[in-house]
Amino acid sequence: MINNEYLNVKEISVHTSQSTRNVRRIISRIQGEVAAELMYKDKNNTWRVHKLLLGRFKPQRIREHKYYALSIDLCHDYSEDEIEVVLRFAIEQMDDVPVEMNYVIEQKKANGQNHIHCYVRCNNKKKLLRCIRLGFSAVSYHQSGIFDLVGWKQYITKDNNKIIKIDNFKKNKK
Repeated sequence: MINNEYLNVKEISVHTSQSTRNVRRIISRIQGEVAAELMYKDKNNTWRVHKLLLGRFKPQRIREHKYYALSIDLCHDYSEDEIEVVLRFAIEQMDDVPVEMNYVIEQKKANGQNHIHCYVRCNNKKKLLRCIRLGFSAVSYHQSGIFDLVGWKQYITKDNNKIIKIDNFKKNKK
């Protein structure tokens, strides 16, 4: 087994969870500070950085987003009461995983069916989506990180909808 002691830009970006652009920026900043044996360009003009320098590439700020956005498009016509029952069922199925879901039920302009916009705090997204799929017979969904929670709240309440909160924190404190 070959043990490669040098990493390229892509490998460093994967290892440190940063963009390749940011890795190149750090390389240009520390280029004059380190020995040529530890960091150099090879014959293909790609950077090779020794594993000893990996500590220099640690992110300065680690952004942790508490909430993520989840939009659920229901394939069948459910009433608001039925949606609430199914979402409570999905949260109950999460067992020992703490979940907080803040959601709004909105009608589509195209067909008048209800769909859900929510922001969720949960450590196990896959399990939550599995439980939601278990409750609703067929759904399509879109999830993404929230960088502006206030803006997302304004968007989902644009039709003066009330945000409904469901969580299982009290159940998990036992």
